[in-house]
Amino acid sequence: MNNLVKISKNLLLNNNVKLLKRGFASEAAVQSVIAHADKREAERLERKKRAQELSKREDLRSNGSKLLEKFEIPRIIDLQDPEILKEDPVIAKLMEAARQRVKESNDKIEKAANPKYQDQYKYTSGVIIERFPSLNPLPNEIEKTYIKSYERLQEIVRRDPIRFVSLVEDLPEFKEESREKKDQEGAQDEFEEDFSNYTPESRLTEDDIKDNRKSLDRKLDKSLYLIINKSGSRYDWQFPSTNWIKGESMKNTAERSLRDSLGSNWKYFIPSQAPCGVFKYSVDEDVQELIKAQGIKEFFYRANYFGGDFQINPKIVKDHLWVTKDELKEYFDEEYYNETIKLIFDDCYYAYVTEPL
Repeated sequence: MNNLVKISKNLLLNNNVKLLKRGFASEAAVQSVIAHADKREAERLERKKRAQELSKREDLRSNGSKLLEKFEIPRIIDLQDPEILKEDPVIAKLMEAARQRVKESNDKIEKAANPKYQDQYKYTSGVIIERFPSLNPLPNEIEKTYIKSYERLQEIVRRDPIRFVSLVEDLPEFKEESREKKDQEGAQDEFEEDFSNYTPESRLTEDDIKDNRKSLDRKLDKSLYLIINKSGSRYDWQFPSTNWIKGESMKNTAERSLRDSLGSNWKYFIPSQAPCGVFKYSVDEDVQELIKAQGIKEFFYRANYFGGDFQINPKIVKDHLWVTKDELKEYFDEEYYNETIKLIFDDCYYAYVTEPL
């Protein structure tokens, strides 16, 4: 490295000396180049010395921290870290609002009848299974107004300038193009006549007309969600769920609830290892004595349905239905509905698009 620096400095020096002799560079410029090279060399030697000193120290960091730094893996920010909250007031404000919401939610929960069970909870894991829509949803009034305005704007933007048309419409080339255009329009009219005979299928299926809510062949332009009537449950209708067993992850518990209730001959996908929400509630005094806890914490996961037939376990599931987001209110208890509806936002995912902007 030292030889390389010396060679580079000599090349710069020789080049500037030649330029100096020819009158293209001043002596001050040559001295400036030499000083800059010496400064770079001194900085390099200082970095090398500092690196040697650091290498002699014992590295007390964990292997995880070393890997994060070596491969430049982004670190997970602890939102409760006082230093982070001090640096970013927006995060501090959001965390304070979140703590306030948690406090308000906890205040609504009844205290345990037996003080020794206070703040002790049993864990369960539930799954919100969604069947995606297969048809574009119909546009609402706001979307219809926007589409109409956009189409009108495109008509104005794409209109040929009147002055330009008046200048060239008498040219022979323009007349030839006009004849070709008329031929194309004639062919297009024939195509449109053929297409006009096509009658699209109805968006309503037979199961829509019968309102068969056990069928997936309904509400093709909306998402459907699976709900079950579970034996021995606090709520008549709910999402599939089961109790957590010590040693397994919450996601494994969610998958087990699907297998136990609906069998394994169908395809689904849970896209996240983390739950999308949690529902905490207290149970009656006799149930508290039975489960040795104040209440239940139920963690919810989202899952996507991709086909297959259910093998309903009659020991667990009395009945099952596929319903839309709006229909959930007809079946869920008010408390359960208010907590779970916040975890469903299918109407934010889909938009009616006629063409890319």
